[in-house]
Order: sequence, then C-alpha cells, then structure tokens
Amino acid sequence: MIQSVNHVSYSIDFNLFETNNLHAEIRWLVLDLVVKMNPGHCNVMIFDAVYEGVFGSEIFQRVNQASWFVIKISQDEDTLDPPSALKCVLADVRKAGCGGYIILLANGVQMERLLRFGDKTRIIDTGARFIMLHDYHLFVSQLHYLWKRIVNVMFVRRVRQKMFNAFNLDRSINSDSSPLYELSTVPFPIPIKGVFFTKIINFWQSGNFRFKNSAFFSNKMTNLGGQTMQVVVLQHTPISSMGKIDDTNHSASSPIYYYGVEIELLKAISKAMHFQMNFYETADADMERWGTIRQNGTLTGLLQEMHEGRANFALADLHHTEYHLGFMDLSIPYNTECLTFLTPEALSDNSWKTLIMPFNGEMWAGVLLSLFSVGFVFYAFSSALAYIHRHEKSYRPEYDLLQHIFDSLAGCIIYTYSMLLLVSLPRLPNGWPLRVLTGWYWVYCVLVVVAYRASFTAILANPMPRLTIDTLQALAESPIRCGAWGEQNRLFFQKADDPQMHVIGAKLDHAPNPHKAVEHVVQGMYAYYENIYLLRQLRSTQKSEKARQTLHIMKQCAVHMPISVGLEKNSPIKPQVDRYIRALVEGGLTGKWLSDAIERFQSNVELPPQEATIDLTKMYAGIIALVLGYGISSIAFVAEKLYWAYFIKCSPIFDKYLLGIQIRKHG
Repeated sequence: MIQSVNHVSYSIDFNLFETNNLHAEIRWLVLDLVVKMNPGHCNVMIFDAVYEGVFGSEIFQRVNQASWFVIKISQDEDTLDPPSALKCVLADVRKAGCGGYIILLANGVQMERLLRFGDKTRIIDTGARFIMLHDYHLFVSQLHYLWKRIVNVMFVRRVRQKMFNAFNLDRSINSDSSPLYELSTVPFPIPIKGVFFTKIINFWQSGNFRFKNSAFFSNKMTNLGGQTMQVVVLQHTPISSMGKIDDTNHSASSPIYYYGVEIELLKAISKAMHFQMNFYETADADMERWGTIRQNGTLTGLLQEMHEGRANFALADLHHTEYHLGFMDLSIPYNTECLTFLTPEALSDNSWKTLIMPFNGEMWAGVLLSLFSVGFVFYAFSSALAYIHRHEKSYRPEYDLLQHIFDSLAGCIIYTYSMLLLVSLPRLPNGWPLRVLTGWYWVYCVLVVVAYRASFTAILANPMPRLTIDTLQALAESPIRCGAWGEQNRLFFQKADDPQMHVIGAKLDHAPNPHKAVEHVVQGMYAYYENIYLLRQLRSTQKSEKARQTLHIMKQCAVHMPISVGLEKNSPIKPQVDRYIRALVEGGLTGKWLSDAIERFQSNVELPPQEATIDLTKMYAGIIALVLGYGISSIAFVAEKLYWAYFIKCSPIFDKYLLGIQIRKHG
C-alpha cells in the first residue's frame, strides 16, 4: 500500500460519499467481474480513500490463485507525475506481467491522468484487462486516443432513475430498490468519431447480471470487421516499392500500387484479421524519409506520423531498436539484415614495380648482399693469387701485361653481376680456386634466376590485386569518411562496445540522399552504410561501367539487424499481429517474398579483372628500367667527361702520347 503527498489542484471532498452503502454493492460487483476477467497469475488494485473498503477479504478468498498488488492513491496526489514510490510499484507490476487492473478512483481527473502517464511511459500494460469507474473525464476528445489502445476494459456506472427509464428496462428487476449498475466497454474496432459512446455489455443488480451469456472480456482482435487501417509506407529496398498499374502510358493519373516483403506480409495479416488497408506516404517522404528530431523537439517524416497516431502501421524497414520503440511499437522481427558499407574499390596500379615484385624486401637484401660479398671474395682470391705469384722464384714480370678478369674490385662486381644475369664470362679465370668458386656461384645464380622468372611470370599472368575495405578495422583506419541515415545510426556506432565502431561513429555523417551518397563513394573518399540488399541495388543501377567496378560492398557486416513492422504505440492488435508474423516466418513465406523482392539485382556480383592478359600497362616496369638505364648511363657519360677534362688532363703527369698505358711499380 502506498501513501504519498504531492501538491495538485485536483481534489474533492470524499466525506460527501455514503461509503457504507457504496461499498456493499461495489464489492460484490467487482468480485463478480474479477472472476469473469480471469486476468492470469497476478492482479492490481488501485483505489483511494473512498473505495478503500471495497477490497475486503472476500476478493482474496475467492480469487486465491493469483498474486495481488495493492496501491492506495492519496486524494491530493498528482498521478500524471507520480512520486518515485508509486513509479517503482507500477514498474514491478509491469515486470511481473499482471493481466488485470482494478482502478476505483472517485476523482476522475486523477484517473485520467494516471492512464495518460501509464500510456506515455508504458509503465501500465494497456493490453491488460481493466475494471474502472465510468467517468466523463475519461471520454473527452483529447483522450480518445487512449480508447484505441485500452480496449479490454469494463466501465462500471450506477444507473439512475432517468437512465433506467431511457433504457426501457423491465421495472421488475428494480423492484427491490437496490442500485442497478451499467457495464460497458469501448466500441473497438469501430473508430471513434466525434462524441465517444461506450458499448453496453450488461447490467448488474443484487449480485445478478441482467443478461446471460454476455462476453465481458472477449478477444476483439480476431475480427476487426473490415475497418480501414492507415498504413504509412516508405519506399526502401527490399521491404516496399511503388509501381503503376499502367506504366506504358506514363500517365500521372495511373493507379499506383506497392509491393515488397512487408507489403505482402501485411496483406496476409489483413486477410486473417479482416481489415482493409490504406497505403500512403508522408508529404515529406522524399526529403525526411524515416524522420528526424529537430532542435525544437518536433519530429518529421514517418516518425512524426506514428508518434502522433495518424497511422496504424508503418512499413519502412524499421530496425528493432530502442530508438524506434520510443515512438511506436514494433512487431517481432520477421527478418535479419546485414548492415554494411558500400566502399570505393581501386585496382592497385603497381605496374612500375613489376620488376621488383617477384622478391620481397628480405629476398632482395639477400641477393644484393650476396652480389657485393661474392665480388669482394673474388677480388680477395684474385689478389691473394697475384701476391703469391709475384713472390714465386719463377716469377716473370712480363706476364703482368696479361690482364686477369678479376684483377680489380670493379671488375669483380661487374662480372659477378653478369653471372647473376646468366651472362657468360669472356674467359675462364686463371687459377683453380677462382674456377671452383665461379662454378658454385653459377649454381647459386641459376637457382635465383629460376625462382625470379617463375614469380615474375605469375605476376604477369595474374590480375592486378584489388584494394578493398572488407573489415570494420580497415574502415576505421582508412581516411575516408562515412555516411548513413539519421542520428540513430550515428548513436548506434558511438554507443557500441567495439572501439573500432567508435572511430567510425566519429566520422559518420548524415546522408539524406542515397544516390548522392553513392556518387561520393565513386569519387573514392566516402563509404555509405545501409542494408546489403539496397547496396546491391544501388550498385546495379549505376549507368557507368567504371562506377560499377569502383563500388565494393564490404564483406564484414557491421551488425545483423532484426527488422520489424511498426505499429501505433501501445497498439492492442500487436499480440495478434505477432502471432501471424511468427506463423508466416515459420511457414517460409517471408523468405519467399524476400527472394522475389531482390530477384532483379540479386545476380549483380562483383566481377574480377580479366586474367592472363599481358598489356602495355604490365610492361611499364621494363620501360621504366630502360629509361633509368638511359638516364644513369647519360649521367655516367657526363661524369666521365668531366673527370677527364678537369682531373686527368690537369694532372702534371698527363701525357697525351701515352694514353691507355698504365705503368705499375712493383716492389
């Protein structure tokens, strides 16, 4: 039991009520209604000081297989902004899943404010069964929306003499002068237009109901009686698209129709629940689409339509998230979509590196190191042999005029390099040590050259590798910015636990137009976030072949998002809609409708580059090597001329008649 005090201007003098007589009749009436309500495993009593005596021990004894939450409201308590204690109890009631609410408040203003608070915060289950007092405060036009959501309700009103005569009831049932009570409910599914009228179910007097076999809390959702449901649609692949019945004439007056997964899904549900549908789009659908929250707190687009209760259903590829649940109800998910990014793709034009690509950096370092080290080894062997020869007894100086091929360090480097290119030596070196070393170096050169040729051939035959972004990590590390619809997607990335998604969320921009977003992607510095079906459609509809080759769908899904149908907030038909959606999913119909919707662009796949084609582009490395050779040789030629002109000719020992002869002094 809750006692609380809060200043509010709505109060009445409860001492004016004759509580003794009131309790005697209401107690038994409520007891009879609770038995017929059959709410389930728990019930809630909400009363004030006037009706506190109604709930005696009889109700607990008769309904002894259910738990009870008992809440007392003070006469000056503001139920639209209740204290925390009351909120906690109502939250526990909702968490427990209680199916019955008995609300007996003498102050009608308190009662309607409590219902408004419960509907706004969803702290009261509007789909439960209610017993409450009939009060005109509940039926003003501003509260008509409540009675489209709270439909399993029984209003209790005492029938006065004038009303008794107006109903033309048999006066014999009122012969004992005991009070007569009218039991009524909302006229759901009949829409409320203008003045609200309740639908009379029965009368109660002296422990007896006037009519037998009355359905007090019948299931009103199985047959909606052909009522027209307003369905707001957003054209978005694969859930819905729009077409014209006679498209060949291109007439603006041709009737339009919608098709897609959610369209077929709702058509099947409408046949089962017997209601009609009026499909329409919001006036700002092209610009606002799902809708946004402006700085002044107002909504736009589809969210505004659902929040203000103008539509019963929303077909818009809605993500089953807390963000959307703040504006509407969502059905159980009928599908999960892979949400990923459309990223730019580039072919790695590294043809100029073809000559060095067969070996990696470590291999090239080893080859160059062996080149110079073997050159020094040849020079060391040659110098040692020459030194030994000059100190022999049979030494003859005239043999020094015969040049050896490894007599200088430069010659050793050049000849080892030529052997690496499989160029034969001009003659065999003198001395068997040099000949043996040359033979083993030839074996090494053959192995290196064979490996190089095999790798080089594979590089020329295979297509150029693609530069693609296929993971969230790669996207987070790349400099390109990202785009997606709305604040909700940015918040999704920023609130995720993955640090890589935080980085993406920091550079995620609002992209209101998917076609313009794709144009930015084609330019190479943008990535667009959407479901994989829409991304395939956007790629397949590009007119430019270059654009289609540039667009790449990231392989890793950022999230597998559940997709739901939107319903009006606190919609009473949601449980029934969920049952039919579950049946359609289990029957495989949603999968079939999805296949039909994406059939036009499902075959659009990324084609790999053509293989085994040798073109001029792949030979750029040879051209670059030739140009480098020409350039280096030209520089060497100029350097040699400068060295001859400014160093050799300026030497005091220069003699133009002894050109090309070098005289060595032997010690």
